[in-house]
Amino acid sequence: MTPELIGILAVGATLIGIGATMIGLLLTFRRDARADMQALRSEFRADIQRLRAEVNAGLADIRRDVRALTERVSRLEGRMSRLEGRMSRLEGVIEGFFTGRRDRDRHDDAA
Repeated sequence: MTPELIGILAVGATLIGIGATMIGLLLTFRRDARADMQALRSEFRADIQRLRAEVNAGLADIRRDVRALTERVSRLEGRMSRLEGRMSRLEGVIEGFFTGRRDRDRHDDAA
């Protein structure tokens, strides 16, 4: 073998070795990247589940507060209705009192 042929074969072998190393590195990088993506997906799903649980708990609190407020408004409406009835009776008594006085004053003026 001539020295040129040996040099060519040596360079070729070196290039094949470098290529194989590059392929190995790329495959390793790809495997690691996939593992990282899987870990990120799992973490993301867990975060979404936690967030969903927090939102549902918050909504349950809001629903409870709205029910309590609705009950308070309902009780207040009942109290206002009773107050309206009492005010109407009181107005009736006052109107009756003054109407009765006007009628007596008319009879007194006529006499």
